[in-house]
Amino acid sequence: MAAKFMRQLDKMGRVVIPKDIRDELQLKDQHLNVYELESGRGIKVVKEKGKEEGKTLDRYGRVVIPVEIRQQLNWEEGKQVEIRVLNNEVVLNDHSQYCIVCQSDQSLTQVKGKYLCEECLEQANRSMGGRWSSVFSGLLHEYREHCRSSLTFEDPEDIHQARVKGRRLEALLQSLKVPKDHEIFDPLKEAHKLLGKVRESDVAIEAFIRREEKEENQKLAQIYRLLHQSIDEKRRKHRDELKKLLPEVISDDFYDSWEAFLKDELHNYVMIFKINRRLEQYEHSFNEAVDEFNKACKKKGRTSKPSLNALHNVRIESKYLRYIYRYLNEMYEENYKKQADYYEDIQDHFGEINDLKDWLKAFKKHEDQIAAKKKHIKAVKQQLQEDLAKRMDEVKIEKLEEGSSE
Repeated sequence: MAAKFMRQLDKMGRVVIPKDIRDELQLKDQHLNVYELESGRGIKVVKEKGKEEGKTLDRYGRVVIPVEIRQQLNWEEGKQVEIRVLNNEVVLNDHSQYCIVCQSDQSLTQVKGKYLCEECLEQANRSMGGRWSSVFSGLLHEYREHCRSSLTFEDPEDIHQARVKGRRLEALLQSLKVPKDHEIFDPLKEAHKLLGKVRESDVAIEAFIRREEKEENQKLAQIYRLLHQSIDEKRRKHRDELKKLLPEVISDDFYDSWEAFLKDELHNYVMIFKINRRLEQYEHSFNEAVDEFNKACKKKGRTSKPSLNALHNVRIESKYLRYIYRYLNEMYEENYKKQADYYEDIQDHFGEINDLKDWLKAFKKHEDQIAAKKKHIKAVKQQLQEDLAKRMDEVKIEKLEEGSSE
């Protein structure tokens, strides 16, 4: 980086050109002219070869800045300016307004108190675009592997992880404000539905098997057994549907679309991505969801459908924030791990409530198919409702102070 000097304007509008610069550019007895920079943030002093008119430095190395230019720049007596050499010209800048990478004073954009020119900003954005591309590529690879493995149904975790990776891809796209009608969204959403039907069945069956094993009352244990058997029949249909349709949805065309997006479009979205502003929007949405939950609980009761739906929305908002903070922590120099952990705790804490809600939903769907006495069926439903009520009574959510992402 070229040497920089700070000098002060005197009451006559003069500024001393440092001796090192005078010697380097051989300015003594040269005819000079002063021009305002195109950026409007400073001036340049240029040797005018072959011309006899113009200013010359006095014996102290001072040059007079024309009053018209001083007024335009709002430079008054005592103004501190930075002086440096750029392209064999003396450049005087106001408050170091030049590109910190290449020293250009043209087409500047301020970034956290520093300036980048258009070309360097473009290169920086492409570099950051590369980080985003690497994250997306890694997620896509994991998504493809879990989608393929999920079709074997050997490990239920494959279906779960396929849904998780899909959610993360969707969350990152939304954070960049990629339009929701973009062609890469629909396959993710369709696959999520197909995977979700099997996943919900897997979770319900596993839960009812555990409850059957723990239930001391054999009549109630039988209800749980009949429940998971009935759900298993439905799961077979969902698996057949998944095996048939998922390869058509998450196809080679889907990955070709992603490859084109990462290559041709991603950097444009990264270029206009404002981290703190976007995080503030997400945090505001989270706080609004918390408010809606508290209002629903107060008005309708904690176990009411509006309250459960509102809590689900809180969990979804926390999930997206968790994903965003996690990947920002990987890609940017800021440390977002604390925020990611905060929202992960919220998501995990309310996971069991969400499961209980889904189990009750599954119970209601299948209770008519259970060949057992109504009083035993009612007793099992009451157990689930009481467990849900207990968990809901324990719920306490504190809103995060907005702007804490900065």
